[in-house]
Amino acid sequence: MLKLIACADGHEQYVDGERHALLVFASANSLESALSSTPKRLITCGWQHAEVRGAKKLAVEVSSIGDDVLRNAAKAALQDGYAIVVYATPIGELNS
Repeated sequence: MLKLIACADGHEQYVDGERHALLVFASANSLESALSSTPKRLITCGWQHAEVRGAKKLAVEVSSIGDDVLRNAAKAALQDGYAIVVYATPIGELNS
């Protein structure tokens, strides 16, 4: 799981140039592999200039994740390789 900040660029739901916090669930062989492949993946999903703010290997069973959105994202990543949770409120320069 990666915590990032990225700028919308060609995303159908978010205004170009707005920065948002993202959680990316990536199904990868290693944390290093997830870190190296995620920026390219984000570009194809309408996100540019990704800044990784934290990363860790998920150390719990997906079914034990209490939050529905996060649990569903983790399940989707297991099936599809990646899942992105976008925090809808843009990040301004003062609170980044």
